[in-house]
Amino acid sequence: MSMHTPPEPQTPSPPVHRRRRLILETLLLAVMLVALWAKPVWRAQAEHTSRLALSWLAHDVLGWSDRDIYAARLRLAGLGDTPSVQRWQAAPADATPVGLGARHSADLDFADDTIRAAVYTLAAERGQQLAWRLTSDETSAGLFATLERQDPAADTWSLVTAVAADGEIHRVDVDAKARYRFVLQPRLFEAFAGRLVTARGGQLGMPVAGAAARDIGGGFGVARDGGARRHEGIDIFAKAGTPVVAVVDGRVSHRNGGLGGKTIFLSSSLTGPRYYYAHLSAYTSDDGARVSAGDVIGRVGNTGNAAGGPPHLHFGIYSRGGAIDPAPFIAPRPALR
Repeated sequence: MSMHTPPEPQTPSPPVHRRRRLILETLLLAVMLVALWAKPVWRAQAEHTSRLALSWLAHDVLGWSDRDIYAARLRLAGLGDTPSVQRWQAAPADATPVGLGARHSADLDFADDTIRAAVYTLAAERGQQLAWRLTSDETSAGLFATLERQDPAADTWSLVTAVAADGEIHRVDVDAKARYRFVLQPRLFEAFAGRLVTARGGQLGMPVAGAAARDIGGGFGVARDGGARRHEGIDIFAKAGTPVVAVVDGRVSHRNGGLGGKTIFLSSSLTGPRYYYAHLSAYTSDDGARVSAGDVIGRVGNTGNAAGGPPHLHFGIYSRGGAIDPAPFIAPRPALR
C-alpha cells in the first residue's frame, strides 16, 4: 500500500512578495497623506518639517544662499534667458566692490526700476571678529544679503551666513586668513532702503588692564638669542603691578621658573587653545581656580629672563598646531556706532 505524501505548501515567488509590499506601502502612504490633509495641525507640522529639511539641504549640504534659490526658481519658471534675469544674476559680479575699514556705515537705496547689487569687501586675519547690523525702513521689500568668504587659494566665494535686516548686532569669528564680502541685492523689480554698519576687531580683548596697541612690542616671530629661537608671543608693556585679566572663561594653572618666571596657563577646554601669561610679579588667583573673562588673575612684572628689564606681560596663544600670533586676537573688540 503506497503512502500518499501531501504536497508542501508553496510560498509566493519573490516578485509576488515585492508586489504585495509595494501595495501595502502605497496604501500606508495614502492613509498618511489623507490623515495629514484631514488634520490641519498635523498638516502644518508636516509642512514645517518639510521646509526645515529643504532649507537644511539647500543651505548646509549644497551651500546655496536664498539668492541662489530665488535664481533657481526664476530659471524653473522659464525666465532664465530673459535679459532682466540675466542682468540680475550678473549684478554682484558687475558691482564695484567697496573696501571696508575697521568701521564702516553705508546707506542702502535700491530703486524698483534698477537692477544692481552692492558689494563690500575686506581682508581678515585669524583671531579677528566681524560685526554688523543691517536695518531696513518700514516700507522695504525683501533683500538678499549674505556674508561670503574667499580662501587664499580659491577663486570662488562660499557662503558664511545669511545677513538679516533685523536691526540686531551679529558677529562672526575669523578662524583663518581670508577675504570676506557682504553682498546685498533686492529681488527683481523690488525696492529696498536701509543701512549697513560693520566693524572689525579682536575676538578676545586686551589681557593687560588699560593697555592699548601702542604698548605692544617684541612682535610675534621675532628672533631671540641670536636666532636660536623665535618669540612665540607679544610683549605688552605696563607699570609693575598692573592687573592682568583672563581673556576667556577657563581654569588657571600656575608655573614658576624658567624663562617665563611666574607664569599662568589659562585653558577654556581640553581641546581648545591655551593662553600663556609670563613674567608676572604676583598671582591673584589660586592655582587650578575657575575664572571668568575679565577676572584679574595676576600682576605685570619682570620675573624670569625679563629680570632687570622694563615690566611687561609676555602673552602667547598655543593651539594643537603650535604658537599663534596673538596680536589680531587682542585688538579692541568691534564696536558698532
